Amino acid sequence: MGRIIVYGDIHGCLDEWQELRKKIGASANDTEISVGDLVSKGTKVAETIRYARENGVITVLGNHEDRYLEIATGVYGQTLERERILRTPFNNASDLAYLFAMPRFVRIANLTIVHAGLTNSVALDRLHSDHYAVLTRLRYIGTGAMDYRFWSELYNGNQGFVVYGHTPCNIRRDRYALGIDTGCVYGGKLTAAIFTRTGSSIDTKNYAIADVSAHDRYA
Repeated sequence: MGRIIVYGDIHGCLDEWQELRKKIGASANDTEISVGDLVSKGTKVAETIRYARENGVITVLGNHEDRYLEIATGVYGQTLERERILRTPFNNASDLAYLFAMPRFVRIANLTIVHAGLTNSVALDRLHSDHYAVLTRLRYIGTGAMDYRFWSELYNGNQGFVVYGHTPCNIRRDRYALGIDTGCVYGGKLTAAIFTRTGSSIDTKNYAIADVSAHDRYA
């Protein structure tokens, strides 16, 4: 049974992603999942979308894909942002279809992949539109007038062990969550978390981490 490989935010850093996949030895037996934000900021955005599609990588909807799709469907109306994003050369109908088909989360047994985060009140099997911004944009939760804490510190694990990106930092480990956006597009690293199956569940205690350094600072 193949591994489950989850990639942090790629942001058009295709060369680093190809290097990381080679380092891991990703194959057709593995399930490969991106936490989203394949697009924006890097130099090979359209090529990255195509590479994900051609290699069967499942990509969770990130806030940058979400914003592009809002523009494409006429929802998002800020002129400067529209002009910036529409310069991205998605000129292939299959690439656009891939973007529109991105799920808001992926859940495999006890492992859950989202782009940004979860609150304890979000039930993924009863997801509604009020929760969409949580999944794609969440960082901090206010617990009082002057008390803001990162969401994963407060998450109680009720939707499984969560792997996420969105917030560039060193690898962040909490009891029920793992953050793997290590800022490749900003000159950091591109990171993947690698999980194995144990029977009908995923071993979320003994995952492996693999990474490669950015070739440049793109943003």
